[in-house]
Amino acid sequence: MRYWKLLLITLLLTPACASSPQTEHYRYQQLDFQSRDGRRAYRVTIGLPTAAAPEGGYPVLYMLDGAAALKGLTPGRLSRLQGGDWPVLVTIAYHSDARTGRAFDYTPVPKHSHSVPAGHEYGGADGFWKLIEDEIKPAVGRAAAVNPERQTLWGHSFGGLFVLHTLFHYPESYQRYVAADPSLWWQNGQLLKAEKAYRERQQWPATTLLLQRSSSHRSGSTVPENATRDMARRLSELPAMEVQYTDYFNHHHGSVRDVSIPTALSMAQQ
Repeated sequence: MRYWKLLLITLLLTPACASSPQTEHYRYQQLDFQSRDGRRAYRVTIGLPTAAAPEGGYPVLYMLDGAAALKGLTPGRLSRLQGGDWPVLVTIAYHSDARTGRAFDYTPVPKHSHSVPAGHEYGGADGFWKLIEDEIKPAVGRAAAVNPERQTLWGHSFGGLFVLHTLFHYPESYQRYVAADPSLWWQNGQLLKAEKAYRERQQWPATTLLLQRSSSHRSGSTVPENATRDMARRLSELPAMEVQYTDYFNHHHGSVRDVSIPTALSMAQQ
């Protein structure tokens, strides 16, 4: 069966409150981790629902760019989760220098060194994926009774690039993926080759993918402006994948991140 949901939405939403979430529905604990090379330190905040776990365990939502994501988890947004299974919320932030950390952790190994943007190191996505799988996920499992069959990964920009890298290379890691304005321009569309290889596989795990795009287009990018929409259309032809796509015409690359958070919360409850 094919799944294709095309939602063309024009939205103007009130920005989220910048304060940390304080709500009757969640209690929070924080854990610290380090990259294996010792160069990046992470602060992981785990939001534990006060509601009892559903049969099979809580669903889990893992959120990259954790400092910004945590600010977006406002009490008002969290209160809208009533009526469904409350997900455990896991935000993965950096202790310092998030710009440098995310540039390395969220990007695949560059295929063409001459076209790498200056100022940062890149190419640590596989190691970061392994850190989440080997250290962060087990820690979350010790903190709460979670359902390993109901895991969602959310990311924006380079974070969205990492979401898609994980989907194409380690698709069994999560059941639901949310990529908000993913940086498909990276390395002149390098990720599009990974997508092609994924579509040419013989088998695919059952997954749901939500792709979201703002009105922004990176200056000088060789990737077509409709690359995200075209990717959604191609992936929707896979028999095991449900694809949802949304254009946010009234939001630029930065503001679409905040708009994306409520949709990620909703998807985590599915």
